[in-house]
Amino acid sequence: MKSPKSLSDLMNESSTAKNLSVYQQKTSKFRQIHQLLSNILGDNIAQNIVVSNFKNCILYLETPSATVATGFKMYQSQVLSQVRKEINPATVTIEMKVSPRSTQGQKRLAPEPQPKPQATSQKHLPNEVSDMLKGIAENSDGKLKETLLRLARHKK
Repeated sequence: MKSPKSLSDLMNESSTAKNLSVYQQKTSKFRQIHQLLSNILGDNIAQNIVVSNFKNCILYLETPSATVATGFKMYQSQVLSQVRKEINPATVTIEMKVSPRSTQGQKRLAPEPQPKPQATSQKHLPNEVSDMLKGIAENSDGKLKETLLRLARHKK
């Protein structure tokens, strides 16, 4: 019986493994870029930006919101200089694309919020409220007294 190969052996052997290695490096670089974005822009803005690609010395980012893209433009030169410093000095530019589906992959990973139970509307007054209305009506006069007594009759 053959023994299983170690992961490092698999990573070094085939062309598929070479592709996996390339993807692993790209993923690591994307995470590093996203961390840099979080440091510069803050977590609230950075969570709405996805690093979609980094090729030919151009960094491609996507966001579902035009507002985030506009806000990013104010920090674009600062982000570009930090990317050149920390990741790749040959980076030429950063392109931001507004795409409504850009953060769908991130949403799949986030836990889905539980739906809130719908509150059932009550068509009646609780007995305590009815008694309170009757008590107020006793000390009132005229039209207010009639209205409060009518409301008090809407109990179970």
